[in-house]
Amino acid sequence: MDIIFNLNLQLAQHMSTYLSDIALAIVATCLVVYGNNLNDMIKRIVSSWMFALRVMSFILMCTFGYGLLTVWLQPMLEMLLRYIELPYLPIAILAIFCLLGVLAERKEHL
Repeated sequence: MDIIFNLNLQLAQHMSTYLSDIALAIVATCLVVYGNNLNDMIKRIVSSWMFALRVMSFILMCTFGYGLLTVWLQPMLEMLLRYIELPYLPIAILAIFCLLGVLAERKEHL
């Protein structure tokens, strides 16, 4: 049993050096799964605007909006992941990605 705990701890220590990348992957996955909902909300808001303004708002949302969301949410998520105690980190990250997979399947992204 000590072998399993030691392997888990080694994996957790290895993962902790990559928490920034892991948080970025989680944020990017959430944006892929729920980006369409965000686009639909923006469409409803700008549907009465002139064509040129609608196009400009879509361009701004896609270029700056998603970029800003990623830049702001990734450090917050990384900080939250750092609060997880080291022995629980691998299972927590695995659970998060499994949950994202289930959510993506429900939205028919897979």
